[in-house]
Amino acid sequence: MTTRLAFALAGLGGFNAHGAGFLTAAREFGVKPDLVTATSGQIIVLGEWLRGTDLKNFLIDTSRSQGPIGTLLTACVGDPGIFRAAVPEYWRRWTRWPATPSEFAASLFPAQEFVPLRSDSYLSGIAELLNAAPFGVVFNTYDPIQGTGALFGNTAAGPLWSDEALRPITGAAVGAALWLSLYGFEGLPGGLMDGAYQRPCIVAELHSFDRIYAVRPLAQGWRGKVPASWFDVQDWQCEMWFSAGYAAEVADMQRINRLIDKSALSDPCYRKIELIEIATDHPAGYFNYFTERPQVFDAAYRKARDVLLAHI
Repeated sequence: MTTRLAFALAGLGGFNAHGAGFLTAAREFGVKPDLVTATSGQIIVLGEWLRGTDLKNFLIDTSRSQGPIGTLLTACVGDPGIFRAAVPEYWRRWTRWPATPSEFAASLFPAQEFVPLRSDSYLSGIAELLNAAPFGVVFNTYDPIQGTGALFGNTAAGPLWSDEALRPITGAAVGAALWLSLYGFEGLPGGLMDGAYQRPCIVAELHSFDRIYAVRPLAQGWRGKVPASWFDVQDWQCEMWFSAGYAAEVADMQRINRLIDKSALSDPCYRKIELIEIATDHPAGYFNYFTERPQVFDAAYRKARDVLLAHI
């Protein structure tokens, strides 16, 4: 019997090297999914994987400083080709003196800190790669005003997706799915932004698959010493929020698996799903969110090789 296989790739800031390491190993072993879900930056990683790009060299600029210095440089000048600091936009706000205290606060401390730089042609090219994929592709966006998410999928995903209808993948949809909160909320593409803020990993709808590789860029719980600084607390909050979203995503699937194991659920409509989590063990911190690290890629690559080899 053929095993129906799905990848669930979770993106988060500068942690896309984890998913890239997994996909590189999957290509080496010739592991071919029937469907892949992706959030945030993993959408770009998946597109470049389909293009045949060397993902490690694509993501990681070894000439850039790592840690606090690299993050400080990113905050000042941005990430070349991806986003820049919104300095002109900041000063432009002061051409009209704020009339209210809230307008003054918005001018002094605006939500927009960066401006995305990926071109429309590049985003459209990624959309074309995803649409032409030999397997189903699904990614998400989020409407912060309505508090609702939207799912986009290629033609191959349609027959494999039994839940809500999928919207077509376009360059504009890819751009919306990459729109970070740091880009501000005034120019949301079609009123949509990065779907990872609502659902960091799309797994719940994959109940029709036999095996799911859930590739997560965060460790299972906080690793190391307890938070001691303001920076530690910010990192802790981010990791806990994203981890809580993932826990809710897989809760029903894990519960059904446990009930089947206990023979408490014997209805033939239910079956056990092999959910294989590939989470990082590599310590991350506040100053790593916009700096892709080679050690994260290498660790994910090694772990993925071990896991995939055990299931071939």
